[in-house]
Amino acid sequence: MGKRPPRCDACNRRIRSRSQHEFILRDFETEQIVGRYHAACQGAAAKYLLSGTAAAFRGTYYHPERCGGDLEHCDGGVLEGAA
Repeated sequence: MGKRPPRCDACNRRIRSRSQHEFILRDFETEQIVGRYHAACQGAAAKYLLSGTAAAFRGTYYHPERCGGDLEHCDGGVLEGAA
């Protein structure tokens, strides 16, 4: 039996990385995963950023294959307004 997809920490639904955009928040120093979210649920990660602790975090977006190599077909809205 294969490995099940991870669950979103905000909505508790499965993140299907082959078809959905994913946002992963990691501790900057240890690289430990702090949270996994659908791109649409990433606002829930703000609880870590606004917690008042002196920790540093790194957020990474993962795009499904359908977005293409240069993200020319991206439909996730993640890069809207980015320069």
